[in-house]
Amino acid sequence: MAQDIRIRPMQEEEKPGVHAIMRRSFPLIARLFFTWTPNVLVAERDGQLLGATMLKLFPLPGGQKGGLVSGIFTDPSARGQGAGQKLTEAALKFFDEQGCDEVIAAVEGYNTSSSKLFATRGFSILSPGEQFRRYGLKTFIVWARIFHYLDIGHFVWARPGAKRPGSSALQLWGTILTNIAIALLALWQWHGAGFFSDVPISFLAVPLVVTLFLGTRTLGMALAARSQGLAVRYRAWESGFVLSIAIALLGGYFPMPGGVYPASDKWRYRDLLPKLAIMALAGILPVLTLTWIVWALRQFGILPPGITPWIDIAIMIGLPLALFDTVLPFFPFVSFNGRRLWDWNRAVWAVLAVVVVLLWIL
Repeated sequence: MAQDIRIRPMQEEEKPGVHAIMRRSFPLIARLFFTWTPNVLVAERDGQLLGATMLKLFPLPGGQKGGLVSGIFTDPSARGQGAGQKLTEAALKFFDEQGCDEVIAAVEGYNTSSSKLFATRGFSILSPGEQFRRYGLKTFIVWARIFHYLDIGHFVWARPGAKRPGSSALQLWGTILTNIAIALLALWQWHGAGFFSDVPISFLAVPLVVTLFLGTRTLGMALAARSQGLAVRYRAWESGFVLSIAIALLGGYFPMPGGVYPASDKWRYRDLLPKLAIMALAGILPVLTLTWIVWALRQFGILPPGITPWIDIAIMIGLPLALFDTVLPFFPFVSFNGRRLWDWNRAVWAVLAVVVVLLWIL
């Protein structure tokens, strides 16, 4: 059936039809971020639109020319018929004809239907370190041009791919250090600069508490993967830090914990969902347990004055991490662990969500 599919530029009068396919393809909130690009290709069969790809040209550092695959979507009724593959191949041909030196796409980490399309065509994920090696400080400009500032849990795929794989350890420690800085910024905004002179223990407590929560979460997920024979690696969510910093400037803490993913670039989310769900549980439960313990100590324990700041900081870190990692499985939070549980077993998700909500209410 794929041989009957034709790829061609979209005609202006076809915009309503393409927009209707987009609405059927994406969840409600994701639709709000949809924008038209200067170049749109559509897939059709016998005059019926099956899908589209949104393409954009932009300058890269060093006088090079870049191409962005802003999105590929097909009508749910036409999936599995090869339209997505033909759209991808046509997009790459278009960029080759335009003389692009590099083609980029930003794909959510568990959107394996899209990532496999790119992985089988010479793309690979660029780690944050690889992006800065490739683009230097102009990486931030590239992010702006590909809208890679608010897409939490999306990774930059590029062709040609990375020259070397990113380091899991460096990404994890980079994430921990960035979360520490963001938590300190949130405390400074909330309490004022005098807070750190009044409670200097914060400079020790915040790094240790952030490391404890993010470290136990990541370790739990990694051990659960090993117990199931699944090779994994840690990946940072670099695009979410801009939003996290903005929230910290308002005095709030929005954690960006990153995630543990299968090491291979070619895998199917649905095939591995049971294992991913066990990993999610192994990441959520330590955070939830620690948060309940420190909450109980604050509510019922008689604590010496020197311990109180530690407890307050642990609550500040643990509560939002538990909330975003468990209760909100919807866009733009789909990369957090709650989405894995929602897709796997909604009864298990509901129980854990209630436990987290009770923490907030109490």
